[in-house]
Amino acid sequence: MYYPLKKSLAVMCFLLAGCTQSSVMVSSEEQPDWVNGPAQNYPDSGYLLATGSASEVEVAKDRALANLAKVFELHVRESSTTTQDVQTHKSDGIESVQASARIASKVNVHTNKLINGARIAEQWQNPSDLTHYALAVLDRAQASNNIRGEINRLDREIAFTMTSAETHEPGLKKVADLQGAIVMQTERNSLQKTLKILDLEGKGKPSSWNLTEMKAQQMQSLQSLNMRAVVLVDTVGELDKLIQAALANAGFTPASSESGYTLSASMETQDALRKQGWYWLRGTLKLRLVDPEGAVLGNKSWPLKVSSQQEIQLNQRMQDEIDNKLKSELKSTVLGFAIGEH
Repeated sequence: MYYPLKKSLAVMCFLLAGCTQSSVMVSSEEQPDWVNGPAQNYPDSGYLLATGSASEVEVAKDRALANLAKVFELHVRESSTTTQDVQTHKSDGIESVQASARIASKVNVHTNKLINGARIAEQWQNPSDLTHYALAVLDRAQASNNIRGEINRLDREIAFTMTSAETHEPGLKKVADLQGAIVMQTERNSLQKTLKILDLEGKGKPSSWNLTEMKAQQMQSLQSLNMRAVVLVDTVGELDKLIQAALANAGFTPASSESGYTLSASMETQDALRKQGWYWLRGTLKLRLVDPEGAVLGNKSWPLKVSSQQEIQLNQRMQDEIDNKLKSELKSTVLGFAIGEH
């Protein structure tokens, strides 16, 4: 079975096609139409466009592709230092900022939307200040076909996973199946939003699944679980209270019955150390999940550390660290146990 929690969608490089296709260098001293307006050679009905400029040609090309990526709400990772300009001009050897937006001198754009085909179509250098300009284009039809193919794949996976969830009796595996479907449906919704940008009619491909209803179904299954929390070791204090709050926050209904799942927690710390005027406390938070038949489903541990200028504050700060860790990761950890991730 396909579980998104276990196997993430392969990440595609948005820049791949742009880096492997040649572009036209406009040699005319006259400014091309696309520098400050629509591009006659690339009408809006067939293409999406973005421009970038810089004192170096490769940076201008990277910026154009990064600006195009923003249309699709991609995650832009920068492989070098970040600047704050999109359009720049150079005068007397000094590059000045003309607009502001977060971009990078070099960018790696990663996307799970599988948009492939973006390229630098044209380049131009202003003869007066030597600023380089680049035009990035993306064919609407090509990108739409790529996204529709990915949506179709997700629809098949979601249908299979939801059918699997229906066959399971109420329990952790059912909840895990629903979580897998929710992750995929969330991704599908993002792809649909992108497809609507590409689709001139703005329709995209509506889904037969409703994310809100899927989450409600999972919440109902979570609340039906008998999940008992047990503290084995606690050198900090308040661990029982923190684990109970985290279970409730994740949607589980804490129970005292021994007939269901048992989530054991322990927190062991080392002796506090003093270094350069600061006190440091290190420890390890551990979780173990056992099913109703007594089989261990998984173990998970997190090393934690806190510091303070006053030793008396260390335990409270460690409790806060434990609380943040449990509330952010307990649900995914428990569901990971259900499918053998830990």
